[in-house]
Amino acid sequence: MSNRYRITLVFDTREQRESADDMRQRIGKMMESLGASVEASRSLGIFPFARCTSRKFTAGSYAQYELAAKGSFNGEFTAKLRLDKTVNCALIERL
Repeated sequence: MSNRYRITLVFDTREQRESADDMRQRIGKMMESLGASVEASRSLGIFPFARCTSRKFTAGSYAQYELAAKGSFNGEFTAKLRLDKTVNCALIERL
């Protein structure tokens, strides 16, 4: 049985050669490699942070995905995200 998820990511585009759209597509392919079927992926734009942890990083590029995946997807995806330095923050919601 598959669960539905909505995932919102904040990308750290500082010192990166690839664009935010390329990062969004790369993360979508990573989700599919974990067995998820990505139904929608969209860029939400760049928004300033309410509280900045760094004066050089005051805004982030947001992206949102809607997908269906198995129950163990959340743990596997979180483990993969820890290795990816381009993702600053992730919010995973089960729908």
